[in-house]
Amino acid sequence: MVLVYHMFLKNNPGLTAIFLIFAFFLGFSLFVNLPAIHQGFLFADQATYYSFTQSLARDGDIEYTKKDLIRYEHDFPARPLGLFLKKGKDGKLFYAKSFVYPLFAAPFVRIFGPNGILVFHALLLLLLLLMGYTYFSLSNSSNLSLFTVLSFLFASVAWIYCLWISPDFFNLFLVFTILFLWLYKYKFKESNNTEEKPGKIQSLLRSDWTDYLAGLLIGIAVFSKPPNIVLLGPIVLYSLYKKKILKTFLIILCFLITSGIFWGTNYMVTGEWNYQGGKRKTFLFTYPLEKSDITFDSIKTQEMTADGYAQKHFLPAKFIPYNFFYYFFGRFTGITWYFFPAVFFLLLFFLEKKQFLRWLILGAIFAEILIYIVFMPDNYGGGGGTLANRYFLNIFPLFLFLPLEKRKIRDFIVIWIMAAVFIAPILISPYSHSHYPSTHVKQFPFKALPVEMTLVNNFPTNTNPWAFRQEVGTQPNIGWLHFLDDNFYRRIKESDVEKRGFWTRGPYTSEIILKTYYPVKRLDFHLLNNPRMRNEITVQVGRQKKRITLGTKQRGTLSFSPVKPFKIKALHLYRIKISASKGSIPYYETETSKERRFLGVFFEIDIVPEK
Repeated sequence: MVLVYHMFLKNNPGLTAIFLIFAFFLGFSLFVNLPAIHQGFLFADQATYYSFTQSLARDGDIEYTKKDLIRYEHDFPARPLGLFLKKGKDGKLFYAKSFVYPLFAAPFVRIFGPNGILVFHALLLLLLLLMGYTYFSLSNSSNLSLFTVLSFLFASVAWIYCLWISPDFFNLFLVFTILFLWLYKYKFKESNNTEEKPGKIQSLLRSDWTDYLAGLLIGIAVFSKPPNIVLLGPIVLYSLYKKKILKTFLIILCFLITSGIFWGTNYMVTGEWNYQGGKRKTFLFTYPLEKSDITFDSIKTQEMTADGYAQKHFLPAKFIPYNFFYYFFGRFTGITWYFFPAVFFLLLFFLEKKQFLRWLILGAIFAEILIYIVFMPDNYGGGGGTLANRYFLNIFPLFLFLPLEKRKIRDFIVIWIMAAVFIAPILISPYSHSHYPSTHVKQFPFKALPVEMTLVNNFPTNTNPWAFRQEVGTQPNIGWLHFLDDNFYRRIKESDVEKRGFWTRGPYTSEIILKTYYPVKRLDFHLLNNPRMRNEITVQVGRQKKRITLGTKQRGTLSFSPVKPFKIKALHLYRIKISASKGSIPYYETETSKERRFLGVFFEIDIVPEK
């Protein structure tokens, strides 16, 4: 490292900073106790990709076998919770995910063991920072170039996915690389650089060969995440705009070559083009082949299929504006809060002069956003266990390359102030927030933000089993509660008092979504006060708010009719807030009490359906 510093970095503080960041991440990747930091278990995609990569690294195949399960449990004794598998040709089992990311990560796992995945990510981080720094140095000072690329990654939650065992950061890297290869030559021309004798790498970056290389990488990016097909649009359209027909044909050909190789390989090995097609299941506690009599078909678990996808997942067109709003401003996924550099660069684009090339990038941005919110309207953020919107990492780099003008130091002040207000806790404690992705949304300012009603079954708060689909009402008129914060206590079903209701926590507001599969005429809230006197209880359903003052352990009822739902197909969703003005810990207030909880108000809900 000392030699590298004296040969290449001594007179370049920007590159020095980048390599120091890389050294830090590399040291972390090599020496972190991976199972311990993940508390002994991985879930869903991370569990699947970890096992998948181990299979490729150790066995050289994409088939799931008993050896994979044994190898996994050597490192993570909690077993792969949420393993995605599919049945392929000849009855063999395969991982129901794209093999691109495991394929590239496998050599590092082979050399460095389980930590090799993070070593791979550290290398991707280095290459991304070098590309960004090189690109922006064409029109900015060394310091501003470094600030631009560092703010892009580290003033958003994007870099946290560098710590995840999943393809999200890999996909971001692929998209970033494609844009860098395509745009560098145009950025160089805009900079009016007078360098006379470029080196070999510079000559390559300024040539049309980078467009062909970008085409090859798009084929890989699409196999990893199909909506990345939009990346082909700007490159092809700009080439046509420049009337370079042969070049356009060659770019498309390059895309088809790599795309055909990967999709074709999947077909030859598994018997299907689509790695998520056919019969798929997710396994939580029991796994195929762990015993001779335990098979893929014998395990009763969630079965998934691509057949009938449109009927199951598509929503009417009226929900597109809702999801578009949520995409930018939602509490759990809004890019304004989690990826503010993207929104800021978008604003800069509209404030400066425009180029046709940049309009094409903008078109690609909104085309890909529409793909997600139209084709995955109830899961465009990547699932309930995700942090923010992980699918957005496939779009995020497009925003960075959108503005044209030189940056100013004030740009980064605004970006980092937003990061400090909204995501500082996440940035300081990335693993904790990755394991518990709803922690930050239970505090101000996120509690003041709109809730993505279309994602009700994929809220990050749903990872708490006591906050997810809690039954209320009486048969046959039942509903299910989704609690959006920790201001409630899990009910004690053994208790005659609590088996139908919940206590809120102290004087704090409990925010809830009530879900039914039928229209509701009236909601009756039966309330029980804690030991405090003259306690004002507030209940809000939608925009209706009512109050009642109750004495010590006094009961009361508040009724709401009519109640307007947020309706999604058969789902009827109702926003509810409940709070008491005074909290009580009975253990300290009554000699005979053993109740140590900080009680607010106890509530039960009776649901009166429309006839």
